[in-house]
Amino acid sequence: MDAQLPRNQANLRMAEPAELKGAWTVAVPGSASCTIDLRTTRVEAANAYSLGDESGCLAALAAAPIAGWRPAPDGIEIAGKDRRTLLMFADQGDGTAIAATPRGEARLARQSI
Repeated sequence: MDAQLPRNQANLRMAEPAELKGAWTVAVPGSASCTIDLRTTRVEAANAYSLGDESGCLAALAAAPIAGWRPAPDGIEIAGKDRRTLLMFADQGDGTAIAATPRGEARLARQSI
């Protein structure tokens, strides 16, 4: 008998880093939004890709230093220096992703070119 994945997992496709690179907006209700830049340069020590966060908003959300990001089957993970996932932004299927943080729900949205 063939093992089958549950239907919702069978359709998950992990995006390539090049598909996700670029400017994204991070918004948390009650706070100013900020811009981050997902890059495709590898950060081997963190098993991630480099990330530009000039304002430090992701570090504030995670309450820890950010080392990079990586694609995940269901969204985008923000990684710490110890390779742990600090934030998980779950893809909503509409060009946005949502993460639960200690400060509330954070929304990640790709900026228009």
